[in-house]
Amino acid sequence: MRDILPAEMQVREYVMNRIKETYRSFGFTQMETPCVEHIENLTSKQGGDNEKLIFKILKRGEKLNVEAAQTEADVVDGGLRYDLTLPLSRYYSNNGAQLPSPFKALQMGSVWRADRPQRGRFRQFTQCDIDILGEIELILATTTALGKICPDNAFTVRINDREILKGMALYCGFPEDGLDQVFITLDKMDKIGLDGVSAELLELGYEAESVEKYTGLLAELGDDAAAVRSLGEKLSQVLPVTVTENLASIMDTVTEV
Repeated sequence: MRDILPAEMQVREYVMNRIKETYRSFGFTQMETPCVEHIENLTSKQGGDNEKLIFKILKRGEKLNVEAAQTEADVVDGGLRYDLTLPLSRYYSNNGAQLPSPFKALQMGSVWRADRPQRGRFRQFTQCDIDILGEIELILATTTALGKICPDNAFTVRINDREILKGMALYCGFPEDGLDQVFITLDKMDKIGLDGVSAELLELGYEAESVEKYTGLLAELGDDAAAVRSLGEKLSQVLPVTVTENLASIMDTVTEV
């Protein structure tokens, strides 16, 4: 973690204010969640490897009894958030009745990960999330904000659809009750490559035929709407074609803009 000196703080404030200004112009409402969450929420197995990096908080006062503790759960009841997604889920679950529908949320704040960061990275850093039900507007708001901050830089928007990932895994023969572990491994592809994903899935005990089919499917994926529609046809036995068509339509719209 680090201190931020005034000159850098000015730059940070400028960037954050431009982002907030842009997102508000698209109708997003700023919200805030506590930096501390209940430990059972943070360890719900939705955060993948990030759950191994939680700064955990001991119980306080009379509730903390180290001598009688048998497990970690006896002494830990909270932790610092490792991203803003889980707090948003909890926030909406608690306050949904008082919020507009659809709810367009803007959240910006610090998150913490207890890892060993490489040079230039930190255990405390700032994230900015916007979340709505309409993906096209979310993408347009994000690209507009980035365009204002870095007008001369080109960038690529990457969209993840869990239903499509699920369809691909089922098509290749992975058991449905093992998909969370498959996706946690897939999430490492930028770091370990496709060969690394294949090796880890085999290590976890998945069938070689399924792993080979899955990595082959990933390797041949295209990056345009036509490729998504082609994938939808291939997965039609395990996934409604409307799922891939919706993603292809979003890609068409954003490309036209």
